[in-house]
This record gives sequence, C-alpha cells and structure tokens, in this order.
Amino acid sequence: MYSDDLDDYSPDSSGEIVYEVLTEEQTLLEKLKQIEPVVVQVLSSREQLFSSVVHKRSGLAFQATPLGKQLLMALKNGSGEFHCYFPLCDLNPYVAILFECAEKFDSLLLLSSTAKISPSEVPKEVSVMNCLVEDLRKEAAGSEFKKIVKKFVNAENKRARSIEQYIDALFAKHSRMVVIRLDLWYETGFFRERKDLKKYLTQVREDWAKLQGDLHKGSPIKGMLGFACKLEYGHLKGFHFHLLVFYNGADYREDIILAKLIGEHWRQEITKGKGRYFNCNNKKGSYRFLGIGVMNWFDKNLVSNLKAVVVMYLVKTDYWLRFSSGCGRSFFRGNMPKAKGVKRGRPRSVVV
Repeated sequence: MYSDDLDDYSPDSSGEIVYEVLTEEQTLLEKLKQIEPVVVQVLSSREQLFSSVVHKRSGLAFQATPLGKQLLMALKNGSGEFHCYFPLCDLNPYVAILFECAEKFDSLLLLSSTAKISPSEVPKEVSVMNCLVEDLRKEAAGSEFKKIVKKFVNAENKRARSIEQYIDALFAKHSRMVVIRLDLWYETGFFRERKDLKKYLTQVREDWAKLQGDLHKGSPIKGMLGFACKLEYGHLKGFHFHLLVFYNGADYREDIILAKLIGEHWRQEITKGKGRYFNCNNKKGSYRFLGIGVMNWFDKNLVSNLKAVVVMYLVKTDYWLRFSSGCGRSFFRGNMPKAKGVKRGRPRSVVV
C-alpha cells in the first residue's frame, strides 16, 4: 500500500509525474525489512545455527539450520548497498548490529554460497559463524543496544500518537476535510555531487521553509488547516518530501485539482522549474486502503485508513531508515489547533 512512495516516475508534458516502475531503492528497503525479523529470531533463540555433516561422496560439508540459512541470506545483502543508497541515514538497530558484528569476522560465507566451501574450510567456517552469532547475542543483550532500540520504538510511538491527536483535533474543528497527499522532489541530476549532500540538504530545507510559508499565507490555496511532512533521501530521487495538507471540506471539494496546484507551486515557484511532484490524489482508485481525498469525521474507514496507512507511512519509515542526528529533524507538522472560540495565530511547524 502506497508503495509508489519509493517508485520511479517520469514527467509528462505538464511537469506532473507519472507512475512508472519499481526501483532498486524499494528493493533495498524490502530487504531491510526482511533482515530485522531474522535478527530478532536469532536473538530470541539459543540454538546453534551452524554445524558440519559428513557426506559419503563429498566428505565434510557445511550445514545450517533453517534460521541459520535465513541469517546467511541477510548477511549476503550486506551494508554497503544501504550506505550507498542512503548515505545520510542510520539503519534499523537490529540490522546495524548484525552488520557491525559481521565486520569483525573473516568468513568466506559472507561472500559466497555454502556450496563453494571446500571440505577443508568447513571447520573454520562453522566456528566463525557460530562465534558471530554468539557475539551478536552478547552485543544485543547489552544495555547500550537496548537503549537504542527503546529510543527507536519510543520515537515511532510518539510520532504516531502525536499525528493521530493532530488529525482528531482538526476533525473536532472541521467535520469535513480535504486531505491532500503529494510527493515532492527535484529533477534528475539536481544533486550532482554526492559528497556535497550536506550543502544540498541546506538548500532543500530552505525550499521547504518557503513552501511552508506560502501554504500558511494562502498561496496557492487559501485556508490551509494543517500539514504533516517527512523529508527523506534516496540514491535515485535524492532528497524528497512526503507531504500531507488539510483543507476545510466546507470550502473545497476538488482534491485532485488542489493537489495539482500545490505541486505546480512547488515546481514553478519554489524550485524555479527544477522540482517534480506526484499527485497521489489523482491515483485514489489504485489504493486498496483509501485514506485521502474528501472525508467526513464519521467516515470511519477513510479516517482509519488515513491514520493507520497514510500517516503511519510517515512514522514507520523512521524505524527502518532515519536521518542521522547530524542532519537535523526530518518530520514536521503544524501546531495543534486550539479549541473552538480561541483566537488562533499562524500555525507553525513543530517537532514530534
């Protein structure tokens, strides 16, 4: 659901982006999600995952339990690809600790299959891999790792609670809203020098500040009620934003047009033609769990999908890959609306 967040796109003649094909980035993220549960299983198990067995014809051979085979597959994915595609991000703590432990050991199995291990090398490989597992379990049992995991989980839960409360507060003031969902990024080749990503990040944040300011001022659409935004980085798309914007359903109905207006404002005014965007509202029919468009507070399915699917994507991506602390915050939302009858000032961006 909402897998197009990390898909490849191509511009049509108007500058709007059209869904095209899946990318290597999405494949890497899928690998990342598969590694974490394997590591969790290894840590919760005390079994020995690797051993040797004697075959009549071939002699001594390397043997792995089903869980051991999954661990070997996770190790073969390696951390190099992730650091190449997401250089400014920290890995999920379970994935990170696996790769960190693997770097301490010299094993042929990290580069080849078990079938290529000669009988003479089997004892060493069995010993090395079992030592790696024991080191992994020892490191994960330490207080430092537990603190890191707790910090990740708490951050996700905090953001989830915050954004759900935010949506509830908006619906408390406006019984019907128009929910706009956009992906915003830059033309291919905009980030020419990977070594200067920190410099580009400064410019990207300035562009976001301009867009946020314009939306508050009513440009290109008057009356924004609130927003939530996530900044990410990918090897192919570079820096990009996943943006949610809320408008009063009593004033507007055409969500596709509203989304296009914001996308064009990003492309033409903010980035001076260098920006690109994807209008998610224009693809509502392709979503299995629809959570954008025009919705009333009593549309339980739509509101539930908005919270559980659309918004949770912005929250949960941080659990798999998050910007390193030195890059600053990557998640923004408007101020919590005040109760009815209280004069409101301009909604600012807050950290959650």
